[in-house]
Amino acid sequence: MTKLIAAVVAVSFLATGIAIAAEPNDNVKFSIEKWRKPGSNNIGTADITIDNANDFAVKDVRIQCHYVVKTGGKKIETDQTIAVTVKPKTKKTFKKTKFPFIDEATAEGSCKLVSASKA
Repeated sequence: MTKLIAAVVAVSFLATGIAIAAEPNDNVKFSIEKWRKPGSNNIGTADITIDNANDFAVKDVRIQCHYVVKTGGKKIETDQTIAVTVKPKTKKTFKKTKFPFIDEATAEGSCKLVSASKA
């Protein structure tokens, strides 16, 4: 009986392992190279480099930023989808990507990769 249970658990584990595939964003990284302050429209820009270490191209890379204003504690959330394709095993820099501007002198926070789609 014990051997039967162990065999069922082993088969279930193997079947689960085979069914799980890596998500496209598992091997995608980004860095924000430079923030630029906004003009009158309060839209800032950033130079963003996307590094796709996958064996396939990715597109629609979504980056989300969360900030908390130092005085008052107001929470600010922004996100941007970069709707272009990044080839496999390459890095690509996107200049002047638009973001609602966050003044880093008055707010603390960070950005993270939320999703990417297989192209």
